[in-house]
Amino acid sequence: MSGMRRPSRRSAFVWLAALLLVAGGWTFAPQGEGIVVTGQVINGTSGGAVPEGLPVTLQAFSESAQERAAVYTTTVAVDGSFRFDGVAAAEGDMLVARAVYQDVVYTSDTVTLEPGQQEASLHIAVYETTERRPDIRIAQLHMFLNRVDDRLRVGEYYLIGAAGDRTWVGREDPDTGQWITLAFRLPERAQGLWFSGPGLGERFVEWEGGFVDTQPIPPGLTTSEVFFSYEIPYRDGVRLTRDFDVPVDSVVLLISEAGGVTPEGAGISSAGTLETSMGVALSYTAGPLAAGQPLAFNLVDDETAAWNGGGWKEIALGLCVLAAAAGGAFWMWRSPVVPALPAEADALVEAIAALDADLEAGQVEEDVHRRRRKALKRQIHGLVGRGAEAQTALGEQ
Repeated sequence: MSGMRRPSRRSAFVWLAALLLVAGGWTFAPQGEGIVVTGQVINGTSGGAVPEGLPVTLQAFSESAQERAAVYTTTVAVDGSFRFDGVAAAEGDMLVARAVYQDVVYTSDTVTLEPGQQEASLHIAVYETTERRPDIRIAQLHMFLNRVDDRLRVGEYYLIGAAGDRTWVGREDPDTGQWITLAFRLPERAQGLWFSGPGLGERFVEWEGGFVDTQPIPPGLTTSEVFFSYEIPYRDGVRLTRDFDVPVDSVVLLISEAGGVTPEGAGISSAGTLETSMGVALSYTAGPLAAGQPLAFNLVDDETAAWNGGGWKEIALGLCVLAAAAGGAFWMWRSPVVPALPAEADALVEAIAALDADLEAGQVEEDVHRRRRKALKRQIHGLVGRGAEAQTALGEQ
């Protein structure tokens, strides 16, 4: 397997690197005075090893969205350890490390620097690859829905995981030579397909009735994510059906209250409201669903906009809902012509999810959680704002 060439995966990584380092305005930083970041690359596959000299990239995100993020590079030692000296970072800044092993990108958890912190530790788990499909499942599916006049915008955010201790690289399509993993079918009359990040021709490949993913799936509960959106014509009572080839553990529907629609269907339960920076979202839950079991519901007009569901915090929908909402709220209330959510925001969304998990586990105080979360959201809003300004400038040319 390791001897096979997978140019599509390599080109996708190169595209992502170019986007982050050039479009994102990042710079490579020399190592001098600053904090020390150490870490370890481990191979999570039984009997696997970490090759000496494996490159590791460190990215330091400033708390101020207006400042550039610095990028540092090094290689691992014979024992898999790595070290960065002189990292220019301060309180509230976030650090994340990445390594590419057998053409697959692996990242560390995101660390936010505490006041006065001079050292940080990051660890990266890599895995051997396999073509044999493991137990794949969708841990959480978040659907964002908003009616705008006679159109229904649908956003789908998937958190996907795999069993075992090897990264599944998928199978090679004999017609195209492309390595593919999961397939996603779209509803009939779907238009305006949009991806958060690399889209068709990059990470994803157009397929009959939808598209397929080329990104490998590492082992773990939520090791891969997919966020795309589309529009379909809306009429009162429109039926939306989604099919899945793998089991789905839970489904969360977030519907713009301003859209004036309500879902009706077997297994759909109300779950309160979610306050976002861009408006109120009504939440519903569904699942679990077995492989091949569809999610089907009707969307009907609800002019009363009355809401009697329970409070958002009173149900356990999963902490990643909050992270998904950070990007989903932007998409759901956006105007029809806007730039995609910047790729730099992905790490910020992941950091929000990790921060919420720390709060739930009692590992961070509420006031610290509130302050950090506000800073993360401010950075996301800053990125979105810069993207909108760029789009406006392009439109004026």
